[in-house]
Amino acid sequence: MTEKVSAEFVHTVKKYIEYDDKIKEIKKSLKELSTVKKQNEEYILEYLQSIEENTIDISNGKLIRSVTKTQSPLKKELIQKTLTDIIGDNSKALDITDKIVKSRPIVEKVVLKRTTQKVND
Repeated sequence: MTEKVSAEFVHTVKKYIEYDDKIKEIKKSLKELSTVKKQNEEYILEYLQSIEENTIDISNGKLIRSVTKTQSPLKKELIQKTLTDIIGDNSKALDITDKIVKSRPIVEKVVLKRTTQKVND
C-alpha cells in the first residue's frame, strides 16, 4: 500500500489526526465544564423552587425556571400492547408490530473511525 500513498494523502492523514486530537481535548474540557455547570444548575433550580420563584434577573438578562414535558420514544412493547388493547388479538397485534418495526428505513452512513493503541503499563 505504501507505493499507492501520495504525499498529499499522508499530509491529510496527519492533519486529520491533529484535528482529532484537538477535538478530543476540547470535548474533555467541555465535559468538565458541563459537569460543573449542571451542579450549579441543580442548586439554582432547587433554590428557586424553595423560594417559590421562577424568574430572577441577572446582569445581562434573566434566569427562568420552567417545566417542559416530552413524550418518550415509541417502543415495540408499547405499540404491541396498544394494538392488543384496540384489536383484542395478541397474535395480530404482534404481527402488526413486527411489520411496523421491520418497515423502518435503514440509513447507511460511511464514517472514518480512528482507533489508538493502548499502552500497557
